Amino acid sequence: MQLTGLLDLLRSSSAYRDLLTRLRGETAMPDLGVIRAARPFLLAALAQEWSAPIVYITGRVDRAYNVSEQLPVWLGDRPIYRFAEPTALFYERTSWVENVIRGRIATLAALTPPEEIDGAKNLVSTGAQQPIIITSARAIMQRTMPVNQFRKATLMLKPGQRHTMDVLLNRWLKLGYEPVSVVVE
Repeated sequence: MQLTGLLDLLRSSSAYRDLLTRLRGETAMPDLGVIRAARPFLLAALAQEWSAPIVYITGRVDRAYNVSEQLPVWLGDRPIYRFAEPTALFYERTSWVENVIRGRIATLAALTPPEEIDGAKNLVSTGAQQPIIITSARAIMQRTMPVNQFRKATLMLKPGQRHTMDVLLNRWLKLGYEPVSVVVE
């Protein structure tokens, strides 16, 4: 079920227009007093008009999960990234679950889209749709790779390109991939 038509009603209201004007201004925002159940609805409306990435931070892990599950009802097929928290606590020396690692990398990749070089050799951002990231306070407390290192370690493989397999394999091994005979995921 999709409820995208209701977003048009919200966006046409004067209270919403006033909120959008205040958000675009550079003044501090007071607490909006939006009830928790209406926050995904308001976030979806803002996401359709906002021209920058949106990061929605909750105080609890379960609330971040709930919002990330509710947003597709309002936004349809628009990608929503869940910047998940590691299963291990910060002082534990256990490894993270693979889907958490994949989700965090996908989120970071969405926040740092590839840049292209124009004719004047200036870096320009590709016109990709701005991401919506849902996370918890616990998730953002975990450090991530600096953006310049993340870009340097990112390699975009496109159909038809030629690469030396040994070079690719060595690069992936240095990034932490492990060789296996059968790839499942």
